[in-house]
Amino acid sequence: MKARLDLTSPSFLADPYPAYAVLRAEAEAVPVDPGGMWAVTAFDRVVEVLKRPEVFSSEPSEHDRERLFERAFGGANMIASDNPTHDRLRGILHKRFTPARMRSLAGRIDALCRELLDDVADEPEFDLVSAFTVPLPVIIISELLGVERHRIGDFKRWSNGLVAIINGASGEAREQALAEVFELAGYLAAAADRRRAAASDDLIGLLVAAEREPGRLSAGEVLSYCILLLAAGNETTTNLLGGLATALAANPDQIERLERDPALIERAVEEGLRYCSPVQGLFRRVHADTRLGDTTIPAGSRVWVSYGAANHDPDRFAEPDRFDIDRDCRGHVGFGWGLHFCLGSHLARTEARVALTHLVPLLRRAELDTPVPWLPSWVVRGPQALLVRRVA
Repeated sequence: MKARLDLTSPSFLADPYPAYAVLRAEAEAVPVDPGGMWAVTAFDRVVEVLKRPEVFSSEPSEHDRERLFERAFGGANMIASDNPTHDRLRGILHKRFTPARMRSLAGRIDALCRELLDDVADEPEFDLVSAFTVPLPVIIISELLGVERHRIGDFKRWSNGLVAIINGASGEAREQALAEVFELAGYLAAAADRRRAAASDDLIGLLVAAEREPGRLSAGEVLSYCILLLAAGNETTTNLLGGLATALAANPDQIERLERDPALIERAVEEGLRYCSPVQGLFRRVHADTRLGDTTIPAGSRVWVSYGAANHDPDRFAEPDRFDIDRDCRGHVGFGWGLHFCLGSHLARTEARVALTHLVPLLRRAELDTPVPWLPSWVVRGPQALLVRRVA
């Protein structure tokens, strides 16, 4: 690659996968902008990095954007922590996100899907993102946390602020994003205070209960945990559902197959996690000079571990740029790998499986406006809007 790739460029944000292919062919790790990070894009190398947390640390430096949680709220979060902090934090709620518990939410998710789509049943055209893919996961995680559903617009705005900061917003955009994050922090701090006064069995209540146990959780970590849950609990599923809708609309034969055989929906969700990669990747920092293949990454370097690129690596998935619900895509890194495998993966899968049972008949009798406007983010990927037009 003659010029260093800029992950914030409009062409990359519109379609990152051709650029990922160039990076994979160039070297095991390649410097990219912003900030001269090293991008790791091949599937085997991405997994290698994720399997070596003792070398590729999740803890950011004092100057990295991910330090926002600790600097602003006085508490670490799981995504930006190594062990023993990571396991201490994850252990507090991991039993609340088991497959069985998440499957028990299927009835509530189904009812909410019906409610949201009933609201637009008489509309000849509507935005699927604002009507369905955003509110569905936001409402579910809000109910799990125990916060008010009527603040859904605020929750999404606050979540967008977090993503903007991690994505490198600067100037006025960064100031606006910071203001929204601190507004969210104030809201959640008040919610935690209410649990300190009166116990509850929601997720915030469980975190506050853990805070009372010596050495288990600090007040700052309660706040950081709540913020992480609210943001991660909606961004992944919103972008997965939007990406799936886009992929299916471009492949109507697969919509027909899903309508004939709903048992394929589970495979469609997994292919969506691979093909759409709603979280495109996360960051690591190298503790010491480290070799990946023939490339040496200097100590202290920031590494962009690209899930999206790994999931489109032809050495791991044949014809990776083709959406195929018959594909055996087990082992994809849509939720990461190893120590930091997504805590909410079972929730996201349950939401997506139930949602697809409603989206498939809708998409079978509709068309999507193109071109699709994608989020201006290289950390998460999903449509900003999806205009659905009903057809006879």
